[in-house]
Amino acid sequence: MEENPTVVPLEDDPVSQSKRPKMSEHVTNNCKFFVHRKKRFCKMTVKEGEEYCGEHKKISTDFVPSNEASKDSAVRIACPLDGNHTCYAHNLKKHLKICNARPKPLEPFISKGINTDQSAAEEDNTYRLLSSFPTEDIRKTITKVNDTFTNVIQKNLSQKISTNKFLEQEMQKPDYGFKTKKHLEQVSSILGLLGDYNLMKRNTCYIEFGAGRGQLSFWLASTIDDEDSKILLIERASPKHKKDNKLAKTTDKVSRIRADISDIVLDKLEQVLKSSSVVGVTKHLCGEATDLAIRCLGNVQDNRDKVNGCILTFCCHHRCRWVPYTGKEFFKQQGLSKQDFDIMCGMASWATCGTGLSREMNKEVKESEMKQNERDAQIGLSRLEKEEVGRRSKNVLNWGRLHFLEQCGFKCYLHYYVDKDITLENVCIVAVKQQL
Repeated sequence: MEENPTVVPLEDDPVSQSKRPKMSEHVTNNCKFFVHRKKRFCKMTVKEGEEYCGEHKKISTDFVPSNEASKDSAVRIACPLDGNHTCYAHNLKKHLKICNARPKPLEPFISKGINTDQSAAEEDNTYRLLSSFPTEDIRKTITKVNDTFTNVIQKNLSQKISTNKFLEQEMQKPDYGFKTKKHLEQVSSILGLLGDYNLMKRNTCYIEFGAGRGQLSFWLASTIDDEDSKILLIERASPKHKKDNKLAKTTDKVSRIRADISDIVLDKLEQVLKSSSVVGVTKHLCGEATDLAIRCLGNVQDNRDKVNGCILTFCCHHRCRWVPYTGKEFFKQQGLSKQDFDIMCGMASWATCGTGLSREMNKEVKESEMKQNERDAQIGLSRLEKEEVGRRSKNVLNWGRLHFLEQCGFKCYLHYYVDKDITLENVCIVAVKQQL
């Protein structure tokens, strides 16, 4: 499928002639629909006497029941389940049975929204831009962030950069580029921390939340030599080039579930039931998904004794939301409000958004000579001070998560797990089950 199948006749196509291929370059028996996103014509072949393929024919906006549409009419309508694609009206009934967008029966380990905070479900959960807050409110929140960081977090935030021998040897190969090695260094430290905190035990189910392409799980599977251990990847999307596909050809200890973390019930997963230990891991899990993963581990009931701990690394704190956030109790203890939370999420981007100047300007202007914009002048912070407040805001949000895990019975640590030259998102939480 090419894209939204609204047909734009070639003579009315708004794309300039300079950007569009010449008609002489267009194969005559191919569809004449111009795909703007790909800057080329559709490559589907068409029937003799037709100009457009079935997908790019003019779509009927009126619903035509399948029993009334003639098979010879070739009327296409938008799919009732997903309007991004079409089907022939006379084939609608058949299409609905096989459409990828059709409702699927829920797996036994799926319970909608179970890992969100049900007690806060009625509260406002919308994102608010930092620019929507008065300057005075931002300045008050900055003071609270600095006080909380200085009095609670600073003395407990330590550097612990670990390594994994297998990955350290792997990185010596000339096959990997500079950017790839940065990712591998992060993975090496995460795997090293698993070993340092005795989280790599036999017959363990390792769960990677928000697995993406599964790079972390791939190297974890390549490192452990225990045939009884399992690795479970949880990801709601279906990315291409998944690393775990390579492992599927040689081992059955890696499996993937396509589902939202907010809906997963670990107690009902076969991999958890058959294991004697459960460990959660994440690599740059985005925004509120980290809180959902923490609640997912905390909501384990029947197999609570199996959950030995987790190592969580974060990113995109500006995408956190109040309802699923796990640190609300810590905020309450520190006199921080939901408004402070929203402002902190906005300020967190100060730590990673760069200098705000173009590359050319960066070469010409020293940090001390940077001019403040009007907003920065009102807030009263230099660029370096803003970056520091951004880092502190992230750590206050992270400490709220750590506090929640401690209430669940874990001994927790907040570490710099790699140098900031590797990634600006270089902080992790290590949680280990306390031995009674």
